[in-house]
Amino acid sequence: MRRLMWSALVVSGLLAACAHSPAKDEPAEPSAETESPAEQKPSDGEALLVRSNPQPQDPISIESGRVEGSTLVLNVSHGGGCAEHSYALAWDGTFQTNAAAEPVANLVVIHNANGDRCKAIKFAEPRFDLSSLTRALADKSGKGSGSVELVVQGLAEPVRYTF
Repeated sequence: MRRLMWSALVVSGLLAACAHSPAKDEPAEPSAETESPAEQKPSDGEALLVRSNPQPQDPISIESGRVEGSTLVLNVSHGGGCAEHSYALAWDGTFQTNAAAEPVANLVVIHNANGDRCKAIKFAEPRFDLSSLTRALADKSGKGSGSVELVVQGLAEPVRYTF
């Protein structure tokens, strides 16, 4: 006999629930081998995607950004609350120069809301590994150290990355 699994969602004070039977290969309860989110190791950040002409996907507000070591950390907000959201950082692979003749990398945050139409304001702090950008700049300049201005589309001020 199959047990019913209940899912519930509270939206504007209303409770919406549904029941379904788990698929044959879907466990009825989590196994002891599954790591809980609190036990998972923190990531150094998602890899920087190199794409020609990267474009944003779903709406997102980028509140602030900072560099920690070789990781870009962004504080973002967006609507949602009913699905898991994912974030990626894309770069076209080129460097421009600013008025001071310093290299500039133009970056785009790609937010995937996975069809989430809920209206809650969600906050997140996605992290992105900048090591591929470091290698590209080191190859271009022939130096093992330097700095680059990170211009993130939607962020008011550029972020300086020194490596």
